[in-house]
Amino acid sequence: MNKLAFTKFARTMVQLKDLVPALLKSGVISTEGGLKAMLATPLVLARYRFTTAREVEQGAIACPHRTALIDDSGSLTYSQLRANARIFAAYLRDTMNGNIHMGVMARNGRGIIYPMAAKGFAGATIYLQNIGSSKEQLTNCLKRDGVNILVIDEEFINRFDADAMDIPVIIAHRDSNRDYGYPDLESIIATYIPQQRLPFFPKHGPIVVMSSGTTGTPKGVVRVEPVAPTVLAGILTKVPWRAGMRVQITASMFHAWGWAVFNIALGMRGTIVTHRIFDPERVFRDIDEGKLDGMLSSPIFLKDLVNLPDNDRYDCSSLKFIFSSGNALSPWLVEKMHDRFGKNLCNLYGSTEISAVAVASMEEIAQHPTTSGPICTGTDFIILDENDRPCPTGTPGRIFCYNTVTLRGYTDPNIPMTQYGHLIQIGDRGYLDENGFLFVLGRADDMIIVGGENVYPRSVEEVLEEMPGIADMYAGGVEDEETFKRIAVWVVRSDDYAGQNLTTEAIQNWVLDRLAAHSVPRDVHFVDSLPRTATGKVMPRQLVPPQH
Repeated sequence: MNKLAFTKFARTMVQLKDLVPALLKSGVISTEGGLKAMLATPLVLARYRFTTAREVEQGAIACPHRTALIDDSGSLTYSQLRANARIFAAYLRDTMNGNIHMGVMARNGRGIIYPMAAKGFAGATIYLQNIGSSKEQLTNCLKRDGVNILVIDEEFINRFDADAMDIPVIIAHRDSNRDYGYPDLESIIATYIPQQRLPFFPKHGPIVVMSSGTTGTPKGVVRVEPVAPTVLAGILTKVPWRAGMRVQITASMFHAWGWAVFNIALGMRGTIVTHRIFDPERVFRDIDEGKLDGMLSSPIFLKDLVNLPDNDRYDCSSLKFIFSSGNALSPWLVEKMHDRFGKNLCNLYGSTEISAVAVASMEEIAQHPTTSGPICTGTDFIILDENDRPCPTGTPGRIFCYNTVTLRGYTDPNIPMTQYGHLIQIGDRGYLDENGFLFVLGRADDMIIVGGENVYPRSVEEVLEEMPGIADMYAGGVEDEETFKRIAVWVVRSDDYAGQNLTTEAIQNWVLDRLAAHSVPRDVHFVDSLPRTATGKVMPRQLVPPQH
């Protein structure tokens, strides 16, 4: 064992002392399911590590008759979910002769959940495709990564190029009875008779999550499902998430955040409520009628919830926590969430490449709405200046991190990773305050210099978000002949009196009253909508360029 490997091993052993108490407190480690479930835990963990298959298997042993999933197709117990996932795993093994490189392009629900569980049972590598990918992007990803079987929702079937990719296709979710010549997932599970046993100790391939990049071919982020996910300690000690809770997942499961919280929810032996299409009114109905305990979501969805008219007619008093990630929380959104749901909002800061970096509890968010919280247990962290020197407290710099679920690289080996020792640059700038709380200022390449002053477009967005008349907006840096860069904003007016009377001058004055003069946008563009990815991120390259 070399020095680096020994250091990582020793660090993991130390971090486990924090993970076990967190699991005990949450009730995950308990006598639920009796002696049989407790005795089965070491073997199940040895066979499946911390994969979706492990959580499904252990759940079927501990609480077989508990409802595991409620989606658009109905409900499944843990026992049913296990049985169906194993049938599909056997189908994959028999069809692909054990060489399974499975692509999945599906929305939330069993269409993506069955493949994720089957991956662990069969011993496969899975590639979660971004549902916002174009036909060309999907084809490039499948070819680059050597995908040899594709599971895809019917609504995306027109993005699969059958002429370019001669591979088996399975329809995950059907919206019609149209015959494409491909089998569908539900029919396979209902009729398939396995030809051989599944491997007792499967050979686990990685899970590959596609980046949410807005141009070019999405990067394939390679992550190995860990034996000991020590970052869980940082989550379970900050979020009042307990075993057996009923939770709603609106975060997209094809993305790193949605995939992570889905697996944690299974590991908590909870009941998961999810839908393929986000509908704020249905979310409220689910919480009210199902008396749900928690919500796992992203700011793009939370904003729609607080903006839904007359949402106070739904009873959401059962919610013990709302856990958000995927985009930055703004002070405006925190205030609105507190007004509607109470002070139960928690936040995770991380990335597709790194996973969890910092977690803020509901108390910390209430006290410091703009903080990402303290650094997560199990995450190594440093902030460096441009010369790779550690930044003093309060001084912004580039964020570098590492933990047990950090990426192992990209499927394209030519894509570089900026590293400092074993730590990897996350791509954001931020600073730590005197209490060890992380404050993220934005993407490292988003910061612009206007007349010699540093400006973060995110700060402009935060002050504009609370301005009456603005339904949606984006701020970014554009070229300027005199100052090299300047701030421009793209604004979607709200459908009311304030929106109808919104002017460029009003927006500029609003910013000037709250920020320094160099942060005032010189360009204000009124648009009907903003181009966003499937995970809610604005695609700047598709915005109309400013007119000089």
